[in-house]
Amino acid sequence: MERKITIEESVPYTEDYQNKMLEENQVGGLLEMHGRGMDDKSCYDYDVSGKVSMKALYEKHTMSGEEIKILLKSILRVVKEVERYLLNVNCILMDPEYIFYTEEKYYFCYYPPKEKSLWEEFHHLSEYLVKCADYQDKECVQLVFLLHKETMKENYSLEQIIKECVKEEEENVLAEDKNTDLGTEEEKEESTYFDRTEHDWIASQEMGSTILRETENLWTPMKRFLHRRRKPKWGDWDGLYIEEEDL
Repeated sequence: MERKITIEESVPYTEDYQNKMLEENQVGGLLEMHGRGMDDKSCYDYDVSGKVSMKALYEKHTMSGEEIKILLKSILRVVKEVERYLLNVNCILMDPEYIFYTEEKYYFCYYPPKEKSLWEEFHHLSEYLVKCADYQDKECVQLVFLLHKETMKENYSLEQIIKECVKEEEENVLAEDKNTDLGTEEEKEESTYFDRTEHDWIASQEMGSTILRETENLWTPMKRFLHRRRKPKWGDWDGLYIEEEDL
């Protein structure tokens, strides 16, 4: 069954090269979009058939480190695809309500009237990830605090941050595939180096530290979900626009 969502803008609709590009091409990682005008409004329809919003998916479930990596890889891919089609990357929505998931991939809404920069929006997304994080998952804690910390800097590199977050995983997979000795102990240490001087402050602060202790207290109401098997609410479209609980 076809399922669509619509975003409206209170300005007259105008066609430009972005609309035509998206309607004539299927850009990887973007939801199929159709723009139209109605009563002096601009309407943008998105096909979300078979997908669930990130907001609905994690409304009552925490997010593991592995799941965050899937999201980050999806973001990096869609940014590169949008650039390849000479589209404006700032028009990619980073609001969890407009990010959709299916089969271990995320899909994004391309919204031409968007004014905020992708980098500002990604920082807001990092704040959302801090709230959704599974604080029993050490890797997840490291990722969300690294993302939030780095995106607070001016003129940060989105690509560099994402690559840093998934770097260790890719190196581990490569090492397993080769199934060979990586060299001396000194060489091994160098090959697995991951900016420890700057980022180990995250790993060194265990659950008893100030930052993690405050976060643990903040998310006490979510404890009952930490050890449940995650069961995404596929098809539960009525929950798509449910407001987030005040925690």
